[in-house]
Amino acid sequence: MKIENVGLLFMPADQYHAHPAVGHSGLVRIMRSPAHYQEYVSNPPEPTPAMQLGTAFHTALLEHDRFSQTFVAAPKFDRRTKEGKAAAEVWETENAGKTAIPADQMAAIEQMVASVRAHQGAANLLASGQAEMSGFWIDQDTGIECKCRPDYFQVDGGVQHVVDIKTTTDASADGFARAIATMGYDVQAALYVDGIQAITGVKTHFFFIAVEKEAPFAVAAYKASDEVIEVGRAKYRGALQLLKWCRENGCWPAYQPNGEVETINLPRWAANFDLEG
Repeated sequence: MKIENVGLLFMPADQYHAHPAVGHSGLVRIMRSPAHYQEYVSNPPEPTPAMQLGTAFHTALLEHDRFSQTFVAAPKFDRRTKEGKAAAEVWETENAGKTAIPADQMAAIEQMVASVRAHQGAANLLASGQAEMSGFWIDQDTGIECKCRPDYFQVDGGVQHVVDIKTTTDASADGFARAIATMGYDVQAALYVDGIQAITGVKTHFFFIAVEKEAPFAVAAYKASDEVIEVGRAKYRGALQLLKWCRENGCWPAYQPNGEVETINLPRWAANFDLEG
Protein backbone atom coordinates (compact mmCIF):
# COMPACT_ATOMS: atom_id res chain seq x y z
CA MET A 1 0.00 0.00 0.00
CA LYS A 2 1.55 3.29 -1.08
CA ILE A 3 0.12 6.59 0.13
CA GLU A 4 1.74 9.85 -0.92
CA ASN A 5 1.15 13.39 0.36
CA VAL A 6 -2.64 13.07 0.30
CA GLY A 7 -3.28 14.80 3.60
CA LEU A 8 -3.92 13.44 7.03
CA LEU A 9 -5.95 10.23 7.00
CA PHE A 10 -8.15 8.33 9.41
CA MET A 11 -7.08 4.70 9.67
CA PRO A 12 -6.87 2.04 12.39
CA ALA A 13 -3.65 2.01 14.38
CA ASP A 14 -2.74 -1.53 13.28
CA GLN A 15 -3.04 -0.52 9.62
CA TYR A 16 -0.80 2.47 10.22
CA HIS A 17 1.85 0.44 12.04
CA ALA A 18 1.77 -2.27 9.36
CA HIS A 19 2.50 0.27 6.62
CA PRO A 20 6.17 -0.09 5.52
CA ALA A 21 6.87 3.67 5.52
CA VAL A 22 9.49 4.75 8.05
CA GLY A 23 8.37 6.40 11.26
CA HIS A 24 9.95 7.80 14.39
CA SER A 25 10.42 4.41 16.07
CA GLY A 26 12.33 3.02 13.12
CA LEU A 27 14.58 6.06 12.89
CA VAL A 28 15.45 5.84 16.57
CA ARG A 29 16.45 2.20 16.04
CA ILE A 30 18.69 2.89 13.06
CA MET A 31 20.35 5.67 15.06
CA ARG A 32 21.42 2.89 17.45
CA SER A 33 22.60 0.72 14.55
CA PRO A 34 21.29 -0.54 11.19
CA ALA A 35 21.26 -4.06 12.64
CA HIS A 36 18.84 -2.96 15.37
CA TYR A 37 16.61 -1.32 12.75
CA GLN A 38 16.55 -4.45 10.61
CA GLU A 39 15.63 -6.59 13.61
CA TYR A 40 12.85 -4.15 14.54
CA VAL A 41 11.40 -4.31 11.01
CA SER A 42 11.79 -8.07 10.61
CA ASN A 43 10.54 -9.01 14.08
CA PRO A 44 8.35 -6.23 15.50
CA PRO A 45 8.50 -6.34 19.31
CA GLU A 46 5.49 -7.36 21.35
CA PRO A 47 3.94 -4.51 23.38
CA THR A 48 5.36 -4.30 26.89
CA PRO A 49 3.08 -3.73 29.92
CA ALA A 50 4.24 -0.10 29.98
CA MET A 51 3.33 0.29 26.30
CA GLN A 52 -0.08 -1.28 26.91
CA LEU A 53 -0.71 1.12 29.77
CA GLY A 54 0.28 4.03 27.55
CA THR A 55 -2.05 2.88 24.78
CA ALA A 56 -4.94 2.50 27.21
CA PHE A 57 -4.30 5.96 28.66
CA HIS A 58 -4.13 7.56 25.21
CA THR A 59 -7.42 5.92 24.27
CA ALA A 60 -9.11 7.02 27.50
CA LEU A 61 -7.92 10.59 27.01
CA LEU A 62 -8.34 11.07 23.26
CA GLU A 63 -10.94 8.48 22.20
CA HIS A 64 -13.08 8.07 25.29
CA ASP A 65 -16.04 6.58 23.42
CA ARG A 66 -13.82 3.79 22.10
CA PHE A 67 -12.14 3.15 25.43
CA SER A 68 -14.98 1.12 26.96
CA GLN A 69 -15.26 -0.90 23.75
CA THR A 70 -11.57 -1.81 23.81
CA PHE A 71 -10.52 -2.04 27.47
CA VAL A 72 -12.09 -3.43 30.61
CA ALA A 73 -11.10 -3.51 34.27
CA ALA A 74 -10.12 -7.03 35.26
CA PRO A 75 -11.61 -8.31 38.54
CA LYS A 76 -9.70 -10.82 40.63
CA PHE A 77 -10.90 -14.41 40.66
CA ASP A 78 -9.81 -17.20 42.96
CA ARG A 79 -9.02 -19.72 40.25
CA ARG A 80 -8.07 -22.28 42.90
CA THR A 81 -11.77 -22.86 43.53
CA LYS A 82 -14.39 -24.33 41.21
CA GLU A 83 -16.59 -21.27 41.64
CA GLY A 84 -13.69 -18.91 40.90
CA LYS A 85 -12.77 -20.75 37.73
CA ALA A 86 -16.38 -20.73 36.55
CA ALA A 87 -16.78 -17.01 37.27
CA ALA A 88 -13.52 -16.25 35.43
CA GLU A 89 -14.68 -18.21 32.38
CA VAL A 90 -17.98 -16.35 32.29
CA TRP A 91 -16.25 -13.00 32.59
CA GLU A 92 -13.74 -13.85 29.85
CA THR A 93 -16.56 -14.91 27.53
CA GLU A 94 -18.52 -11.72 28.19
CA ASN A 95 -15.44 -9.56 27.54
CA ALA A 96 -13.94 -11.47 24.64
CA GLY A 97 -11.94 -9.20 22.34
CA LYS A 98 -11.26 -6.59 25.00
CA THR A 99 -7.93 -5.89 26.66
CA ALA A 100 -8.06 -6.55 30.40
CA ILE A 101 -6.52 -3.88 32.61
CA PRO A 102 -5.79 -4.57 36.31
CA ALA A 103 -8.10 -2.57 38.57
CA ASP A 104 -5.25 -0.52 40.07
CA GLN A 105 -4.01 0.46 36.61
CA MET A 106 -7.53 1.36 35.53
CA ALA A 107 -7.82 3.68 38.53
CA ALA A 108 -4.45 5.23 37.65
CA ILE A 109 -5.59 5.83 34.06
CA GLU A 110 -8.73 7.59 35.27
CA GLN A 111 -6.67 9.84 37.55
CA MET A 112 -4.16 10.59 34.78
CA VAL A 113 -6.99 11.66 32.48
CA ALA A 114 -8.46 13.84 35.23
CA SER A 115 -5.06 15.48 35.80
CA VAL A 116 -4.73 16.37 32.12
CA ARG A 117 -8.23 17.83 32.04
CA ALA A 118 -7.46 19.88 35.17
CA HIS A 119 -4.33 21.41 33.63
CA GLN A 120 -5.53 24.52 31.76
CA GLY A 121 -2.75 24.59 29.18
CA ALA A 122 -3.03 20.88 28.39
CA ALA A 123 -6.82 21.09 28.22
CA ASN A 124 -6.59 24.01 25.76
CA LEU A 125 -4.23 22.05 23.52
CA LEU A 126 -6.83 19.26 23.36
CA ALA A 127 -9.89 21.51 23.15
CA SER A 128 -10.65 21.20 19.44
CA GLY A 129 -9.01 19.05 16.82
CA GLN A 130 -8.62 15.48 15.64
CA ALA A 131 -7.03 12.55 17.42
CA GLU A 132 -4.93 9.74 15.94
CA MET A 133 -4.71 10.82 12.31
CA SER A 134 -2.03 9.36 10.03
CA GLY A 135 0.19 11.12 7.52
CA PHE A 136 2.46 9.80 4.75
CA TRP A 137 4.97 11.63 2.56
CA ILE A 138 8.06 11.08 0.42
CA ASP A 139 11.28 12.58 1.74
CA GLN A 140 12.61 14.65 -1.14
CA ASP A 141 16.32 14.18 -0.38
CA THR A 142 16.33 10.39 -0.02
CA GLY A 143 13.14 9.25 -1.77
CA ILE A 144 12.20 7.30 1.39
CA GLU A 145 8.52 7.09 2.27
CA CYS A 146 7.90 8.40 5.79
CA LYS A 147 4.93 8.40 8.13
CA CYS A 148 3.65 10.01 11.31
CA ARG A 149 0.63 9.58 13.56
CA PRO A 150 0.08 12.65 15.77
CA ASP A 151 -1.75 11.98 19.01
CA TYR A 152 -3.70 15.16 18.40
CA PHE A 153 -3.80 17.65 15.53
CA GLN A 154 -5.24 21.12 16.05
CA VAL A 155 -5.66 24.16 13.82
CA ASP A 156 -5.96 27.36 15.85
CA GLY A 157 -6.30 30.66 14.00
CA GLY A 158 -4.60 29.28 10.91
CA VAL A 159 -1.69 27.86 12.95
CA GLN A 160 -1.24 24.09 13.07
CA HIS A 161 -0.34 22.33 16.31
CA VAL A 162 0.76 18.75 16.78
CA VAL A 163 0.25 17.55 20.35
CA ASP A 164 1.99 14.44 21.64
CA ILE A 165 1.08 12.91 24.99
CA LYS A 166 3.87 11.17 26.87
CA THR A 167 3.65 9.15 30.07
CA THR A 168 6.77 9.63 32.17
CA THR A 169 8.26 9.23 35.62
CA ASP A 170 9.23 12.92 35.85
CA ALA A 171 7.22 15.65 34.11
CA SER A 172 9.29 18.52 35.49
CA ALA A 173 11.16 20.67 32.96
CA ASP A 174 14.54 19.17 33.88
CA GLY A 175 13.23 15.62 34.09
CA PHE A 176 11.30 15.70 30.85
CA ALA A 177 14.15 17.43 28.99
CA ARG A 178 16.26 14.39 29.88
CA ALA A 179 13.51 12.11 28.56
CA ILE A 180 13.40 14.06 25.29
CA ALA A 181 17.13 13.49 24.83
CA THR A 182 17.28 9.84 25.92
CA MET A 183 14.05 8.65 24.25
CA GLY A 184 14.52 10.45 20.94
CA TYR A 185 11.48 12.67 21.34
CA ASP A 186 13.40 15.47 19.60
CA VAL A 187 13.64 13.25 16.53
CA GLN A 188 9.89 12.66 16.66
CA ALA A 189 9.11 16.36 17.05
CA ALA A 190 11.23 17.36 14.05
CA LEU A 191 9.99 14.50 11.87
CA TYR A 192 6.35 15.32 12.62
CA VAL A 193 6.78 19.07 12.11
CA ASP A 194 8.51 18.56 8.76
CA GLY A 195 6.16 15.78 7.70
CA ILE A 196 2.96 17.67 8.45
CA GLN A 197 4.34 20.70 6.61
CA ALA A 198 5.24 18.51 3.62
CA ILE A 199 1.69 17.14 3.57
CA THR A 200 -0.25 20.36 4.22
CA GLY A 201 2.16 23.10 3.15
CA VAL A 202 1.55 24.89 6.45
CA LYS A 203 4.07 25.55 9.25
CA THR A 204 3.42 23.42 12.29
CA HIS A 205 4.29 23.71 15.99
CA PHE A 206 4.93 20.73 18.27
CA PHE A 207 3.74 20.43 21.87
CA PHE A 208 4.29 17.77 24.53
CA ILE A 209 1.88 16.93 27.32
CA ALA A 210 3.90 15.02 29.92
CA VAL A 211 1.91 12.96 32.43
CA GLU A 212 3.45 11.16 35.38
CA LYS A 213 2.40 7.54 35.84
CA GLU A 214 2.33 7.61 39.63
CA ALA A 215 0.47 9.73 42.17
CA PRO A 216 -0.05 12.63 42.20
CA PHE A 217 -0.09 12.11 38.39
CA ALA A 218 1.43 15.53 37.78
CA VAL A 219 0.99 17.07 34.31
CA ALA A 220 3.11 19.62 32.43
CA ALA A 221 2.72 21.06 28.93
CA TYR A 222 5.70 22.15 26.83
CA LYS A 223 6.28 23.62 23.38
CA ALA A 224 9.27 22.13 21.57
CA SER A 225 11.86 24.88 21.19
CA ASP A 226 13.60 25.78 17.95
CA GLU A 227 16.70 24.05 19.34
CA VAL A 228 14.78 20.83 20.00
CA ILE A 229 13.49 20.84 16.41
CA GLU A 230 16.86 21.72 14.89
CA VAL A 231 18.73 19.02 16.82
CA GLY A 232 16.02 16.46 16.11
CA ARG A 233 16.06 17.39 12.43
CA ALA A 234 19.81 16.89 12.15
CA LYS A 235 19.43 13.47 13.78
CA TYR A 236 16.55 12.21 11.64
CA ARG A 237 18.07 13.53 8.42
CA GLY A 238 21.27 11.63 9.20
CA ALA A 239 19.21 8.53 10.02
CA LEU A 240 17.39 8.72 6.67
CA GLN A 241 20.70 9.04 4.81
CA LEU A 242 22.02 6.00 6.66
CA LEU A 243 18.86 4.04 5.86
CA LYS A 244 19.18 4.94 2.18
CA TRP A 245 22.79 3.70 2.15
CA CYS A 246 21.86 0.45 3.90
CA ARG A 247 19.04 -0.25 1.46
CA GLU A 248 21.18 0.50 -1.57
CA ASN A 249 24.06 -1.67 -0.35
CA GLY A 250 22.07 -4.43 1.34
CA CYS A 251 24.25 -4.00 4.40
CA TRP A 252 22.98 -3.68 7.99
CA PRO A 253 25.98 -3.41 10.32
CA ALA A 254 25.89 -3.15 14.10
CA TYR A 255 28.25 -1.02 16.20
CA GLN A 256 31.56 -1.80 14.48
CA PRO A 257 30.96 -2.18 10.72
CA ASN A 258 34.49 -3.33 9.94
CA GLY A 259 34.96 -5.56 12.97
CA GLU A 260 37.43 -3.12 14.50
CA VAL A 261 38.60 -3.28 18.12
CA GLU A 262 38.21 -0.02 20.02
CA THR A 263 39.54 1.37 23.27
CA ILE A 264 36.74 2.10 25.73
CA ASN A 265 36.66 4.64 28.56
CA LEU A 266 34.38 5.25 31.52
CA PRO A 267 31.51 7.65 30.89
CA ARG A 268 32.33 11.21 31.93
CA TRP A 269 30.06 11.12 34.98
CA ALA A 270 31.78 7.98 36.29
CA ALA A 271 35.27 9.37 35.76
CA ASN A 272 34.49 12.73 37.37
CA PHE A 273 35.78 12.21 40.90
CA ASP A 274 38.87 13.01 42.97
CA LEU A 275 41.34 10.13 42.77
CA GLU A 276 43.03 11.39 45.92
CA GLY A 277 39.80 11.82 47.87
